[in-house]
Amino acid sequence: MKVLFTKRAYAPMGGSESLTYQWATRLAERGHDVRVVCCQAFDERPRFTDRGVDIVQVKPRGGFLGHVADASTLVDLMRVDELERYAEDRDLIHNVGREYLDSSLSAAHELDLPIVLTPLAHPGQFHGGDTPADFVRYRRATVITTMTDWERAWFGEQGVDAYRVITTGMGANAIRSHDGVEFRARHRIPANAPVILYVGRRERYKGYIHLLDAAELVWQRHNEARFVFIGVPGFYGTMIDEFARYTDERIIEIERAGAAEKSAALDACDVYAMPSAHETFGIGYLEAWLHEKPVIGGDIAPLREVIAHGVDGLLVQQKVADIARAVTHLLDDPALRGEMGRAGSAKLRDRWDWDRVMDRVEDAHLRAIGAHVPVDEALA
Repeated sequence: MKVLFTKRAYAPMGGSESLTYQWATRLAERGHDVRVVCCQAFDERPRFTDRGVDIVQVKPRGGFLGHVADASTLVDLMRVDELERYAEDRDLIHNVGREYLDSSLSAAHELDLPIVLTPLAHPGQFHGGDTPADFVRYRRATVITTMTDWERAWFGEQGVDAYRVITTGMGANAIRSHDGVEFRARHRIPANAPVILYVGRRERYKGYIHLLDAAELVWQRHNEARFVFIGVPGFYGTMIDEFARYTDERIIEIERAGAAEKSAALDACDVYAMPSAHETFGIGYLEAWLHEKPVIGGDIAPLREVIAHGVDGLLVQQKVADIARAVTHLLDDPALRGEMGRAGSAKLRDRWDWDRVMDRVEDAHLRAIGAHVPVDEALA
C-alpha cells in the first residue's frame, strides 16, 4: 500500500507524535510505501528519508505568525495544494490527532482518496474533539481507528457506522532498560529511596501538579521518596512554573530526556504515576509495564479499559489526597508492586504487542481501500 500520514509534528518521542512515528516506520518495515507530511520533523532538511519513510516538512500558511499559530493551537494552516501534491500518488491518507484534519479531508476529497482518521479525542476537554462540528468531520472518514473499545463504542453512540471503526491500540514506545542504577547515580538518588515517576507533557489535565502536591503527604510516611518528573512544558506548563514552589532535592525535574534516559528512569522507578483526567490511551502505562512497574492512572472511562484496578495498577480521582493514598499504598507493599508490574507486563505482551497492533492497522487501511467508492463509480 502507498500510505500518506498527516501530522503536525513527527518524532520518535511524545504521544501522538510517537504513535505516528511507530506506525509509519513499522509499516515501512512491512514493505509498504509510506510518506509523512508534517510541519516539524526536527530536521533541517525539507525532505528526507528515515527508516524507510519519506518525510516531507511543509511550512504552514501565514509566515512566521502562521507558524506560531499552527504550532500552538488547533488551527489548521497546512497548505492544501502542497498536501495534494504529496498525496496524489497515494492509496489513502491517514490523519492522526486531528491537527491537519480539515486539510486532510479536503485533499482526500479533491483526489478522491479514502481517508483514515485517528482522532485521539478527549471527550469533555477544551478542544477535545467532541463537538457536533467534529462529528460532521468524522462522518466523512472512510475508516476511524481508536485506541480502546470504549472509544469505539463512543463513536457508535454518536452515529458513526460501527463497521468503519476499528480498535487498533498501540504498543510501548520504549526499549526495556536495565540502567536504573546509573539513572539513580546521575540524579543523586539513594539506592534505597523509592522513586515515583511521571513521564508526559506538563499539561494540567494530566495531573502532574496534583502528583507534585501529593509529595508532602507521601513524605509523612516515606520521607526518602523521590518524585521524578520528565516531560516538556505544554501550554499550561509554559505559562506557569509549578516547580518554582518546590526547592526540595526530593523533587527532580527533567524537562528533556532522550529515549535511553526515559527508559532508564522507568527501570529505576518503583511506581509510575500519571493521574490524568483526559486520556485516549496513555502510552506511558505500557512503557512502565514493559519494565514491570505498577501504574497509577486517572479513574476515567478509557483508562478503566487499559488499567485493571487492583491487578496491574490503581485508578484514582484527580485529587491530591487520593493520589497520595495510592502512592503510599504501593510503597508500603513491595510484594504488591511486583505482582502488579508482572501482571501489566503479561497484559502488554498479550494485548499490545506491536506485531498484533500493526496487523490491526493494516486491516484498517485495507478496509478503507476496500470500502472506498470512487466518485465516477458512484455516479455511474
